[in-house]
Amino acid sequence: MKKTKRKLILNVYFLISGIVILLLDQITKFLVVSNIQGGTSKELIPNFLYIVNVKNTGAAFGMFQGYTGILTVISFIAIVLIIILKIMLNFNYGFYNVVLGFILGGAMGNLVDRFFVGEVTDFISFIFFPPVFNVADSFLVIGFSLIIILILKEYFKKVKTGGVE
Repeated sequence: MKKTKRKLILNVYFLISGIVILLLDQITKFLVVSNIQGGTSKELIPNFLYIVNVKNTGAAFGMFQGYTGILTVISFIAIVLIIILKIMLNFNYGFYNVVLGFILGGAMGNLVDRFFVGEVTDFISFIFFPPVFNVADSFLVIGFSLIIILILKEYFKKVKTGGVE
């Protein structure tokens, strides 16, 4: 496959995964806000998983409450940096690009809330994990975790073959 065509396909993976996560995040938040009154919850799996409607003016998992303005700027900068990272690292594997799209979509999902609503809607609540979170938070964590694993895998592959000094 030609390099240009491959690069285009990888960019499409990146953009589509980011857009899918953004849409999934915004649709689920809309459904929660439309169907669950603020501060209330619905039990999805008894004694395990609840859907709640909680407003968060902080960062992921409720940290840094009240810093919406600063977090909006940080989110915008993070999105720009994700795009720069994608361009600079030029990952030639589809999975890398999808995972970077997860991070992009998660960052965009919470940025949309902060920018247009002034707060983020969190709604996923596990009985064993106190912070309430949303789809965007989930994909930020999943994306960063997978990127770290992929980078470590590449690093150890290079060490094993003698490619790292």
